[in-house]
Amino acid sequence: MTDRRDSASAPQGEFQALLDATVDAVIMIDHRGHIEAFNRAGERLFGYTADEVIGQNVSILMTATDRESHDRYMSRYMESRVPHIIGVGREVDARRKDGSTFPVFLSVGQIQDAVPPRFIGLLHDITLRREAMAAIRRERDRANLYLEIAQVFLLALSTDLRVQLVNRKGCETLLRREHDLLGRDWLEVAVPPSHRTAVRRVIEDVAISKDDATYVEYEVHDADGHRHLIGWRFMALRHADGFVTGYFASGENITHRRAMELSVERTQALLNEAQELAKLGNFEIFVGGDANAAAPFWSPQLYRIFGLDAPAAPDAAPNIEAIIERLIPKDRELLQNLWSQVCAEPAMREAELRLNGENQNFKQVQISLTSTAMGDGGMRIAGAVLDITEARRAADEARIAQERMTHVARLATMGEMTAGIAHELNQPLAAITNYASAASRLAALQARIGADPDGDLGSALTQIGEQALRAGEIIRRLRALVQNRETQRETVRVNELVEEVLGFARSDARLSEVQIVTEFDIGIPKFSLDRVQIQQVLLNLLRNAIESLASNPRDQRIVHVRTSHDDERILRIEVADNGPGVPEELVARIFDPFCTTKETGTGLGLAISRTIVAAHHGKLSHRVIPTGGASFTVELPSPNGGGE
Repeated sequence: MTDRRDSASAPQGEFQALLDATVDAVIMIDHRGHIEAFNRAGERLFGYTADEVIGQNVSILMTATDRESHDRYMSRYMESRVPHIIGVGREVDARRKDGSTFPVFLSVGQIQDAVPPRFIGLLHDITLRREAMAAIRRERDRANLYLEIAQVFLLALSTDLRVQLVNRKGCETLLRREHDLLGRDWLEVAVPPSHRTAVRRVIEDVAISKDDATYVEYEVHDADGHRHLIGWRFMALRHADGFVTGYFASGENITHRRAMELSVERTQALLNEAQELAKLGNFEIFVGGDANAAAPFWSPQLYRIFGLDAPAAPDAAPNIEAIIERLIPKDRELLQNLWSQVCAEPAMREAELRLNGENQNFKQVQISLTSTAMGDGGMRIAGAVLDITEARRAADEARIAQERMTHVARLATMGEMTAGIAHELNQPLAAITNYASAASRLAALQARIGADPDGDLGSALTQIGEQALRAGEIIRRLRALVQNRETQRETVRVNELVEEVLGFARSDARLSEVQIVTEFDIGIPKFSLDRVQIQQVLLNLLRNAIESLASNPRDQRIVHVRTSHDDERILRIEVADNGPGVPEELVARIFDPFCTTKETGTGLGLAISRTIVAAHHGKLSHRVIPTGGASFTVELPSPNGGGE
C-alpha cells in the first residue's frame, strides 16, 4: 500500500512543482467552473492564496462583464462541444483580489479523457506589453500628426524608387490620394518624363554621397498636369552595415518663390538698363543712429557716372569724402552745404555739380537728395544723380542753332521788306541831295553878290545834318535787328519797342496801301526781355497781316496794333487785321513748322515766333475774328514783376 501511495504521490508532486515553476498563472477548473488548482504565479498575479480560491468559481477572477457570460459559455460548450475560447487564445481583462483589473492573454485547454471534463487556463500578464503598444501607438499617432501638419512635402522611397510614405502635403501638391501613390514608381507617377533621367542620377549620387543630406531642385507634375518646382533635401537611409535601405526626402514648393525671384531679378535688370540709358544712378546711405542697421546701396550706374570701379562686396559703398575731394573740386562747397541742409532738416534738395572728367573736361550732373528721420535717431539719405553733360551740350547746341535760325529768319524778313526799307532810306537821302544842291546854288549866289552867309544856306546845311542822322538811325536799327548775337535780356519800354518795329513796317504798309492803327496802354511798366527777338516776332506778325490784306479793297486794308497789361503783370501785344483770316483747315496747325498760306513762304515765321515767346515763358496765340480777319496775341509775364 505504501509503495503504491508513494509512487502515486510522486507524479502529483512533480505536477505541483511544474505548476509552481511556471511564470504564468495556471488555473485548473472543473466542468462547473470551480477552481481545482492555483499555482504560485497565480497567487502573485491575483493576490489570492491558493486556499482562498480553490473550490471557488473562477468568475471571482473576472471582471463583471466576463463574469456574466462565463457560466453561459460553459453550459453551451458542455452541450455543443463547440469551442469559442478553448483552444483559442485571446486578450481579456482579469480582476485582482483588491478589485483592480489588468490585461492578460488567456489560453484555455481541455484535459483529455477527464470525466467529467476539466480545463486548464494559462494567463500571461500583458500589462507592460499593452503599455508599450499604447506608447508605440501614441508615438505613431504623433509621428503621423507631424507628417500630416507638416507644411513640407515628405516622401520615403524604397531602393527601387517606389513610394513607401507620403504625407498630406505631398498628396495635396500632387492632387492624388495616399493609396494612389503608395507602392507606385516615383519617377513614373510624379516626375515629368524629360526630368526622369536627371532625377534618377541625382538619387544615385545621394546613395554614394557621404553628406547627411543633398539639396536638389526639380519639378513634379500633379494629376492635372500642372508642374511645381520643388526644392528637395534628399538623404539615404542606411542599415547598420552601411548599405542603402531606402531614401527619405523633404520638399518645399518653391514655384512661386522662384517666379518671384526671377521677377525681382528681371525688374532689377530692367532698372539697371533704364538707369544706364537715362544716365541716372541712385544711392541710399544711413548716417547717425544704428548705422549698421541697414547696408548702404549704390546702383551700378552711379559708379559709371563717377568713373569708379564697383566694389567686390555688394553692400560696400565708396568713401564719400574721397569722392568729393577727387571728383568735385570746383563745387565742393556747394555739395557740402547741400548735404548739411539735408542732414539738418528732412527735406528734398537739388543742385547741379561739375565732376572732374578726362582731358580736363568736366561732367555736369544734377544731384537730388532727400532725407528721412529714423526711429533710432539716425537719418536715411536717399539720392539720385543724373548725368546731364550731353543734355547741357545739346541744349547749348540747340540754343545756338535756334539763334542762327532766328537770325536767318530776320534776314529773310528784311529781304522781303527790301522795297519798304529802301523807300524809308530814300526819303532822307533824297532830302540830303536836294538840300545839298540848294546849298551849292546859295553858296555860288552869295559869292557873286557878297550876301550874308547866314540865313538860307545855314538852314540848308542844318537840314542836311538832320536828314543824315535820320538815315544813320534807320541803318543802326536795321543792323541791330539783323545782326547775329546771343540772347540777352534788357529792361525796355514796351511801347517804344513796338514803335521801332512799326518804323520798319510802315514803309512796307504804305507801299501796300495798308493803314496801321495803334492803341497803346500808356501805363505799361518796363519789362525785362530780349528786344531784338520780340521785335522779330512783331515784325513777322505785321508782315503776315500786311500781306494778308492784298485781296481787300484799298480803302479796307487795316491792321490794328494794341498793347495792354493786367494786374498780374502780364504784357499783351496784339496784331489784328481785317483780311480773309487763316483757312479753317490750317487753324489747328498754324504754328507748325512749314505750315504756310503763301506760295513762296517757308512756313517758319510763326513757328520761330512761338519758340521765341516760349523762351520768354510766354504764349503766342491765334483767334479768329468773327467779322473777318485774324488776331495774334503775344503774352509775356514779367520775370521781375515789371517796374519803372
